[in-house]
Amino acid sequence: MPNKNTEEAIAELVALLPMFMRTLLEESTVKTAANLSTSEEKTLMYIHKHEGRSMGEYSKKVGLARGSFTAVADSLEQKKLVKRVSGPDDRRKCALVLTEEGKKIAREIDARFKQQIAARLAQLGEEDLNNLKNALEIIAQIMEKLNDQ
Repeated sequence: MPNKNTEEAIAELVALLPMFMRTLLEESTVKTAANLSTSEEKTLMYIHKHEGRSMGEYSKKVGLARGSFTAVADSLEQKKLVKRVSGPDDRRKCALVLTEEGKKIAREIDARFKQQIAARLAQLGEEDLNNLKNALEIIAQIMEKLNDQ
């Protein structure tokens, strides 16, 4: 079992992750023909990666209250980028899926996002890149373990 000092050190490092992301994405703007808000882009990308989940799950994952998330989902639906489908187990629960246009826009955002990150990372040397890759792979593995629990 980890000791309190280890847990506190990890907590401090985790707190740096949002700052790392802001630094990595500094001056980053991904504009699409759909002219989406940041919340709409986040939602579209999360649906793209995890299609068919419930609205409640999406609202938690993109960090929006249910009411705010419903407004974002409504907007994406009006723009014909997502559609609501009844859940297989409970028809009262809606899942969100991308339309063909939504998939196209999501792929466009994803490609531009990756290009911008690659451009920022090009400033690093090979050793730093390898260290960052290894650290992020470990974070992804631990995140998977925590999500499975």
